[in-house]
Amino acid sequence: MVDEKDQKDLQVQENLKKIKHRIMVMSGKGGVGKSFVATNLAYGLAMQGKTVGILDVDVHGPSVVKLTGIEGMGIPTAENGMPAPIKVLSNLYVLSVASLIKSEDSALIWRGPMKMALIKQFFSDFEWPELDYLIIDCPPGTGDEPLSIVQTVGTLDGAVIVSTPQDLAVLDVKKSVNFAQQLNLPILGLVENMKYFRCPDCGKTSQIFSGNGLEKLIFDHQLDLLAELEMDPNIGLSADQGKPYIYFYNKMPSAQNLMDMVLKVLEKIEDVK
Repeated sequence: MVDEKDQKDLQVQENLKKIKHRIMVMSGKGGVGKSFVATNLAYGLAMQGKTVGILDVDVHGPSVVKLTGIEGMGIPTAENGMPAPIKVLSNLYVLSVASLIKSEDSALIWRGPMKMALIKQFFSDFEWPELDYLIIDCPPGTGDEPLSIVQTVGTLDGAVIVSTPQDLAVLDVKKSVNFAQQLNLPILGLVENMKYFRCPDCGKTSQIFSGNGLEKLIFDHQLDLLAELEMDPNIGLSADQGKPYIYFYNKMPSAQNLMDMVLKVLEKIEDVK
């Protein structure tokens, strides 16, 4: 007889079998645009014809529901009666802890074991569709959630690490790089967000942050730079509107840079050129 724990473990494995590729999006600190990059990576892959899921495991600050415009939407039910991710495009699905709490103002005051159990439930208690890619948006840092993902999901295709050029942010990025290396998690590359500001009148670009620590980190660890993104006011607008930038502002320079990032990720994982 299979007990409840064994049954949940079996469901986790059944869901994982449906997912071809799994990518973790990380950052050393908050406020650098990690969830923005994760969401746009997922949308970009969907725009390339892939079937994609986004899993937001940032328990204390989930923002993917805001970025994708599904705030307040209830969790749907699959044909077998199990809860399922929310379908936002014909080939894109979203599951976030934010969809499971009653109020967006509610604070989850949870210790590590509770967060680890929740992450496992995302795979044991939900019915995922067949996916080409699962993009996992982790909270900043190298705490319980990223470690739980590695332990639960097992094999990951790699991590995308997001930072700003600021030396203070780079100090924390080093920890993310070391985290990945210690767990033998391939680093697909880094995304440098808020690299510069472009004057809307003359088009001249100006650096926002000083320092070149990120360039040195990339050189020292032989990492790939996936994208350099400018500070475009439309990025903030798209986030507030719940309209992913790469999808709704696809003619903008940073949207094109994001799509270049998507194509680089595809090339690394599928050897697509």
